[in-house]
Amino acid sequence: MQMSSEENTFRSGLRLELPYLVDALAKDHGFLHDARQFMFLAEIIADHLRHGDPPLSSFLVAGCDKGLDAYSLCITLLEEAKRHPGFEFSILATDFLPANLNLAMRGVYPLTSIDNIPESLIKRYFLRSRNAGDLVRLKPGVRAHVNFRCQDIFESFALREPMDVIICRQVLHHFHPGLAKALAARLRQYLAPGGILVLGARMPRMPGFRHLDHALYQAV
Repeated sequence: MQMSSEENTFRSGLRLELPYLVDALAKDHGFLHDARQFMFLAEIIADHLRHGDPPLSSFLVAGCDKGLDAYSLCITLLEEAKRHPGFEFSILATDFLPANLNLAMRGVYPLTSIDNIPESLIKRYFLRSRNAGDLVRLKPGVRAHVNFRCQDIFESFALREPMDVIICRQVLHHFHPGLAKALAARLRQYLAPGGILVLGARMPRMPGFRHLDHALYQAV
């Protein structure tokens, strides 16, 4: 989708300030923040599997920051795979800041990041640091399911296939409404027919999408 000249001007200026903006707005919410979104997404995935519909198996986390959403998604999908043997998935997580990606690939986070998740999930997916008691690390089996790539959300994505689900919870709602809509339309180009877009906040009047619940949208 082509952006207007006004949006292009705004985008050009924003690109210079974006690293500072992201750093200022970034909040370490912890794993499975706003868990109802992941629960609702899990219900959609399970519904497809129960009814023999084509499974939702390809996932993109755009603007993944330090990886918390990517790993939260991975944990959600691994839990579904336990309930539905044979369910396989792939996750691509992107961010335009290499420093964020380096932290994400390490998979090491403050102990407080797991404050709001059940102890059963902590035991299955996390290791406590032996050298520093205030850190936790994702188990290798979790980290192996997520591929990270340096990618600017303003640029075109090179994807082998359309995505069944795109999660972009850290970005769009911080932008000017016109630019946010243009970016949502850009992401829609990478969704498979009927694919799901998960945002950080509900956005009014999203052309090309049907609102489902909890800032989840389905491409129409």
